[in-house]
Amino acid sequence: MTAVAEPAARPSRAWIARMVLAVLIALLALGWLWAARAGHPSDGTATNTDSRAWRPDGLVLSVAAGDGTPLRAGDVVVAIGGRPLAAGSLADRPPRIGDTVVYTVARDGHRLDLPVTLTDYPLPRLAARNAYTLPYIVFLVLLSALVLARRPRDPAAVTLYLVAILQFIGYASHMYGTQAVEIATGRLWVTTAAEAVNCLLWACLLHFAISFPRTWPLLRRRPWLIALGYALPFAAYGTVLATSLHAAQGLRRTWTLIGVSVPAAGFFPVLVLAAVVTSYVLARDPLSRQRMRLVSYGLAVLAGGYLLLGKLPEQLLGRPLIPWAYLTVVWIPALLLLAAAVLRYRLWDIQLILRRSLVYGLVTAALIGVYIGAAALLSHAFHAELELVPVLLVVVVAVSFTAARSGLRRVVSRLVYGQREDPYEVLRQLGQRLESAHSAEAALHQLVATLVRALRLTHAAIEVPGLALPSSSHGLPGPTATRLDLVHDGEPIGRLVLDPGPDREPFGPADRRLLSGLARQAGATAYSLLLAARLQRALEGTVTILEEERRRLRREIHDGIGPTLASASMRLDLGRSLIATDPAAAERILADLAEIHRAVVGDIRQLIDDLRPTVLDHLGLPAALRELVDRLAGGMRTRLDCAIGADPIPAAVEVAAYRIVSEALTNVVRHAAAEHCAVRVWRDGDLHIEVTDDGRGIAPDYRPGMGVTSIRERCLELGGRAVITAAAPNGTVVRCRLPVAAAAPARLGGDLGDNLATTP
Repeated sequence: MTAVAEPAARPSRAWIARMVLAVLIALLALGWLWAARAGHPSDGTATNTDSRAWRPDGLVLSVAAGDGTPLRAGDVVVAIGGRPLAAGSLADRPPRIGDTVVYTVARDGHRLDLPVTLTDYPLPRLAARNAYTLPYIVFLVLLSALVLARRPRDPAAVTLYLVAILQFIGYASHMYGTQAVEIATGRLWVTTAAEAVNCLLWACLLHFAISFPRTWPLLRRRPWLIALGYALPFAAYGTVLATSLHAAQGLRRTWTLIGVSVPAAGFFPVLVLAAVVTSYVLARDPLSRQRMRLVSYGLAVLAGGYLLLGKLPEQLLGRPLIPWAYLTVVWIPALLLLAAAVLRYRLWDIQLILRRSLVYGLVTAALIGVYIGAAALLSHAFHAELELVPVLLVVVVAVSFTAARSGLRRVVSRLVYGQREDPYEVLRQLGQRLESAHSAEAALHQLVATLVRALRLTHAAIEVPGLALPSSSHGLPGPTATRLDLVHDGEPIGRLVLDPGPDREPFGPADRRLLSGLARQAGATAYSLLLAARLQRALEGTVTILEEERRRLRREIHDGIGPTLASASMRLDLGRSLIATDPAAAERILADLAEIHRAVVGDIRQLIDDLRPTVLDHLGLPAALRELVDRLAGGMRTRLDCAIGADPIPAAVEVAAYRIVSEALTNVVRHAAAEHCAVRVWRDGDLHIEVTDDGRGIAPDYRPGMGVTSIRERCLELGGRAVITAAAPNGTVVRCRLPVAAAAPARLGGDLGDNLATTP
C-alpha cells in the first residue's frame, strides 16, 4: 500500500515546487523595474516609445507622478536646467536626489519654468497609476508558472513562461517608460535594455508559434534556423538605423537609437499569426488541430488587441482606442486559451472550466461596467466627482451580496425541497448509487432511495406489472402523488410514482423535465429486469415444451407406431412360414403388411409436420409466407414483400419468422378491423420482419395478449428484438429483428421427411 502511494506524492510536490520557483523568478523580473532605477534621481515622469511623444525639440510626458511635482501629463519638456533636452545634456553635472532642477515646458501654448525636486524612483506611485494592470500581472505570473510547472520540458511551455518574464522587463520602456531626467543625464541604458528585451519577446512569440504543437520538420532538421527568428527583430532595428538615423534630428535621433523593438512591433504580429496558420496546416491529427485552434484564437486576441485597439489607432489618431493600461485586460482570455492548449486539450476538463469562467467573467465585467457607467452619468448630471474607491467598494458589496443571497437561497431550498433546483447534483448522486448496485433489483432500490433523499419525498415507488419489486417502494402514496409512465421503445412497462407530501410544493414544469429524465433511467433499469424475467419464463417455457414434445413423441411411438410395427413383424414371420405351404395366405398377409407400412409412414409424416411446418421444406420461406398470407388474409387486402436473397437461413430463424408472421396476421384479422395490411421481410445481415396495418391501432389501456407475448418470446429466444408501436396516421406496426448466425447444418426433420417421401 505504501509503495503505491509514495510515488504519486512525489510528482505532486515536484510540480508545486517548480511553480513556486517560477513565481519567484517572475517576481524578480518585476523587481527589475525598481532595481534598475533605485538610488538615481527621478522626476516621476514616464514616456513610452511612441514616436509622437518624441519631438525634435521636446518630450511629451505620458505620466507625471512625482511627489508634489508641478509637471503634468501632456507637458512638452523642452529644457532641463537651462539646457535643451537632449541625450547627455546634463552629463557633465548630473543632479542628485534632493536637488531642485528647473524644467522648461510647453503647456497650452505657453512656456513655463517649473522647479522640480528630484526624488528616488517613485515605483509605488507609478504602480498605483498602473493599477489596472495588476490583475493581468498576477494572472500572467500564476498562469505561466503553472504551465511551466506542469510541462517543464515542453518548448511551448518554456517560451510562454519566457514571454511573461520578458514582458515584465519590457515594462521599463512602456508603462514605466523613459524619464525626462534620464534623457538629460544620458542614462538611457534602462530603456534601451528593456527595448532589446522586447525584441526577444516578439521572437519568443514566434518561437512558440513554430514549435507548437510540434516543431516544424524543417526546423527539426536545421535547428539553427530558429536563431534567425531571434535575430530578425534586431536585423529590422539595424535596417532602420542604417536608413533613418542620418536624417533624424534632436530627440527623434534619440528615439531612433533607443527604440530597438519599434521596427519589429510593426510586422511581428502578422508574422506570428502566419506561423500559427502554417503550424495548423502541418498538424495532421484532430487533437493537434484542436489545440492549434485554441492557440489561434489566443494569438488572434493578442495581436488583434495590440494592433486594432492600440498600435494602429495610436499611429493614425495619436492615441489608442483603449488606454494601454486597460488593454492588458483584453489579453487575459488569450492567455487562458494559450495555457489550455499547452496543458493539453481537455486536461482536467480545462476547456469546460475556462469556458464557464470566461462566460461568468464577461457577464460580471459587463454588469460592473454598466454600474460604473450609470454612476458616471449620475455624477455628471449632478456635477459630482466620481471617486474610484467608493465605487469599487459598492461594486464589491453588490457582487458579494448577490453571491451570498444565491448561496443562502440554495441552502434553504435544499433543506425544504431537496435538490430540485440542482438536477446535475441529483443525477450525480444517482450515478454514484447505480455504480455501486450489484444487480438490477439493487439498482432500482438505490434509484428510489436516491429520489426520496434528494427530492425530500414522502413516497416513491417503481411499479412494473409482472415483477415483484418489494424493495422498490418507500412510504405510502397520498392524493398528490405524481405518476410517470415508464416506456421503453414505445412499450409501456410500468410507472414511477412520486409524492412530495401534502405540505410540500407540488412538482412544477422544470421539476417534471428532471423527473422525465429520471423516468427514462428507471425505465431502462426496469426493462432490463423485465427482460430478464421474460427470458427466464421463455427458457422455462422452452424446457417445458421440449419435455411435453418428448412425452408426446414417446406416447405416439409407444402407443401407436410401436405396436403396429410389432404386429407387422409377427405377420411377416407368419407370411414367411406360409410361403411354401399356403402361398395364397402368404400373399394376403403381405398385402396387409403393405397397408400397415403406408399407415406407419403417414403417422411418421404427421409427427414430422408437427415438429416443423413442412411447407418451409417444400416451398422455402418466401413461398411459405405467400401461402400463409393468402390463407390468413380473408377479405383484407394484404401485400407481401419478401427479399431475403439466396443465402441459407438457419432452421430456427425460418420457423420463428413463419410463426411471427402467422401470429401478427392473426392479430390483425381478429382485433385490428383493418382494410389493408403490408408484410415486409428483408435481410441485411439479420432478418427483419415488419407487419403494418391501418386498423384501429393500440388502445390507451392496451395490455399485451398471448399473441404479442408469443412474438416477443420467439424473438427473445433467438437474441432478437420485437417492437410494437402505433402507425401513422392510424394502425399498428410490428417490427422484429432476428439475428442470423452461420447456416445451420442439415435438418434432421427435413431429411427424414424427404427420405420418407421417396418411400413407396
